[in-house]
Amino acid sequence: MTAVAAPAPWHREFPGRLAGSVYAVAPGARASAARALRDAGIGVHVDVMAQDEGLPAGVGQTELADIAAAVGPSVLDVHLIGSPAFVDTALPEVLAHAPAKVFLPWAAFTAERADVIRDAGASAWIALWREWDGAGSPAWPAPPDGVLVMLIEPGTRDRCRTERLAIASACAAHSPVMVDGGVTKDIAPLVIRAGVESMVVGRALLPGPADGEGV
Repeated sequence: MTAVAAPAPWHREFPGRLAGSVYAVAPGARASAARALRDAGIGVHVDVMAQDEGLPAGVGQTELADIAAAVGPSVLDVHLIGSPAFVDTALPEVLAHAPAKVFLPWAAFTAERADVIRDAGASAWIALWREWDGAGSPAWPAPPDGVLVMLIEPGTRDRCRTERLAIASACAAHSPVMVDGGVTKDIAPLVIRAGVESMVVGRALLPGPADGEGV
C-alpha cells in the first residue's frame, strides 16, 4: 500500500463536515489515502464510474475492495456515476462492502433501488446536477434519504460553480444535503453558510494528486 501524506490541516476547521474523495489521488495511493482520512476522522468518498460510457476511469471494483479493507465497514460513501444499467451491474458488489451512503444518479434513483440500498444497511442518496433548479418543490423520482448536489458536472474536472450553492440551500429545506465538486478551504465556509450538512473535498484536502487524476 503506497504511503501518502496526512490530509491538509485545514480539515480541522470543519469537524464532521468533510468527506475526502480518494479519486483525487493516484490509483496506487487510494487505499492508503482512505486510511489516512479515516485516521483523521474524515469520511471516505469513492466515485465508481461506468468506464464504457465515455466517463474517465474512476475507482474500479477491485480497488474499491482494497479501500474498503483499509478502512473497515460503514466508513465509505460510494457515488455510482453512469447509466441505470451500470448502476444495476455495480450496485450488488458495492453493497457487499457495507458503505454508509450510496449516491445514485437522478436517472437511476427509483424506490426499488433505494430499498435495496436500505435493506443492505446503507442510506440511499440522490445525486443532483441539472435535474432541478431550486424553484418550488423538488420532484424526486422517489423519496431520497439525502441529496448530493454536484457543483461540477459528475465525472468531469472543473472549477467549483459556487452559484449552485443556492440550489443546495433550496434542497436543504427538504432533505439533508452534501455538495461535491471543486470545494476548497476558501469555498468551504460558503458551503456551511448555505445550510449544507457536509461536503466532499478532493485535491484541496489530499496532497500530491497525480496529474490528470481526480476532481
